[in-house]
Amino acid sequence: MELLLHHLYLVSIFGYLLGAVISLGYLFVKKQNTGNVIVNALCILASAAAAAASVGKIFSDVETLNIFSLQSAIPFITLNISIDNLSAFFVLALSILVFCVSIYSISYISHYNGKRNIGLFNFLYVMFIISMFFVLTSANAVFFYISWEAMSLLSYFLVVFESEKEENQQAGTLYIVMTHLATACLLIGFMIMYHYTHSFDLTIAQNGAAIPEVARNIAFILFLIGFGTKAGVIPLHIWLPYAHPAAPSNVSALMSGIMIKTAIYGLIRFVLCYLGVQNTWWGIVILVLGMLSAVLGVAYALMEHNIKRLLAFHSVENIGIILIGLGVSYIAFAQNHLLIGGLALTAALLHTFNHTLFKGGLFLGAGAIQYAVHTKDIEKLGGLLKKMPVTGFMILCFSLAISAIVPFNGFISEWLTYQSLFANILPGQFGLNFFSAVAVAALALTGALAAACFVKLFGISFLGLPRSEQAANAQEVPKTMNIGMGLLAFICLGIGLFPLTILKLLDPVVGSLGGGSVFSQLQGGFMLVYYPLTVSPGIISPMALVLALAGIILFTLLVIRIVGGKYIEQKYGTWDCGFEALNARMQYSATGFSKPIKIVFRILFRPTRKITTEGDSLYYPESIEYATTVASIFEDYLYHPVIKRLQKFSQRTKYKIQTGSIHSYLIYIFAAVLLLMLYNRLA
Repeated sequence: MELLLHHLYLVSIFGYLLGAVISLGYLFVKKQNTGNVIVNALCILASAAAAAASVGKIFSDVETLNIFSLQSAIPFITLNISIDNLSAFFVLALSILVFCVSIYSISYISHYNGKRNIGLFNFLYVMFIISMFFVLTSANAVFFYISWEAMSLLSYFLVVFESEKEENQQAGTLYIVMTHLATACLLIGFMIMYHYTHSFDLTIAQNGAAIPEVARNIAFILFLIGFGTKAGVIPLHIWLPYAHPAAPSNVSALMSGIMIKTAIYGLIRFVLCYLGVQNTWWGIVILVLGMLSAVLGVAYALMEHNIKRLLAFHSVENIGIILIGLGVSYIAFAQNHLLIGGLALTAALLHTFNHTLFKGGLFLGAGAIQYAVHTKDIEKLGGLLKKMPVTGFMILCFSLAISAIVPFNGFISEWLTYQSLFANILPGQFGLNFFSAVAVAALALTGALAAACFVKLFGISFLGLPRSEQAANAQEVPKTMNIGMGLLAFICLGIGLFPLTILKLLDPVVGSLGGGSVFSQLQGGFMLVYYPLTVSPGIISPMALVLALAGIILFTLLVIRIVGGKYIEQKYGTWDCGFEALNARMQYSATGFSKPIKIVFRILFRPTRKITTEGDSLYYPESIEYATTVASIFEDYLYHPVIKRLQKFSQRTKYKIQTGSIHSYLIYIFAAVLLLMLYNRLA
């Protein structure tokens, strides 16, 4: 079994590398469709092999599977790939998403024909996948750092792939600056690790126990900043709403679906597994950041009319939900409540997996809309359900999933998060109980706002009348694009109906992290109501609920038919308020839909509006244009003032240091040499 798993992972790596080589071969070929099909087919095969191997690894008795090890002549540089249950779980999420996105990409990339070098895009695409795979399987911090940097640089080139657009260049610049600031924090954290342990090895559990308390706290803060920036945690999220919309939609699906989850992997690997959670305040900080990210992320998403920016803010929201579960687990582990910690960690990992599926699907759906309508503006859509019924159905499924509506998977992970929060309310800990209660309220508010946001997205985009000529002329996207989305929607529904399957898969992962067996505490069975833990009275059975709803609907229809007699269909024209015919201008707009929320949270959004009229008459103008904008409080009141102060400081320092005098420069060199000699002497 171990040998088979080892070979499957090697086949996966070789398949990705072969795809990258073939992409290079098509760099200078005009007709690149064949190369695109071959590369995506290789990605499909490689991801299928990795997914099968990951499931086998989790259910096997092998603790750590060593895939490859290469010691270089350069000190500390070791290409060491090993997979434990945590790595296997994240590789499984990566592989499922890559499988579906690659099917989707076969047709999606065709709209770049004659406009972009598809061979170059495919090379960056495949190498981006490989870099994420290496991040999730690195066995030492140096190789992790190299893979992390490669992932950041490759994703930057994909963000600016359509480089003629100025907004894409700005988004790429902001992204690369933020990600390198985060990487600097990670690098300092790794140096602290090595200073006290004299090793970069990540496979030794609780190796961070040798690090003193103060240094361990500093390392935790550095890891939180470094990984939190990549995850898009508020207030470190400012790059995310710009970078995700700028990238091609299949890349956006990977970035939002799995790349930002590598940060969750990092928080678990370096904080829980390496440092060891011994301080309750670590969990409280993560919990508070999770609450802020969840509520503010969904609030800003409601104000957006660009589909991909809206989805990007929902990534911030869902990362917040994941951090709520992760924060509760760290609090419980610090207090040695292993059962509660295991439940909360299960909720966090399950929502990580679920978000990979439905958010990847939503970005693919946004790409399908852009492919057919050539716009990302919700205000220019409408009536697409008649033109694109399959795409509309897929986006509806993903919208229900992300809104935590039964019977889709988002409901299961959020329900488990609620259960962990309630289970964490224990006698004699007023402060922690307060945070848990506030987190419950924040999660409830987040769920309500998320449902409203996706009612807006689906209702304005797919229902009613077309608001533009592009929407009126839209056509269904190619079959491979719908197949890629359909597979993700099917998995979302399957997990929602049969949650015990994914919980059984998660149980060895959580158990290997010290959380004990949560699955063994479940009471019930297949399609039956079950209790999550003996400490909580909550029960759930999505399948039973769906069957009950279906039974109620059928019974109601039967009663109506028996009591009402024969059904007579009568058709009437829709009342049009005295107008000759309804038109798109009479419909609710995305701006109008979100206006009440904007009024309620005006302190947060600080909205401004502009009304422009044309015509001589005040009461009968020829046209009226209404535009409204909201402010980003973090950009306006945090980042912009800091940047301005840094610019002023830099200018003043430049003129004081760069005097143009050769004597000053010689003094600088002399002082630097003395300092180096002193450092070498003391060392």
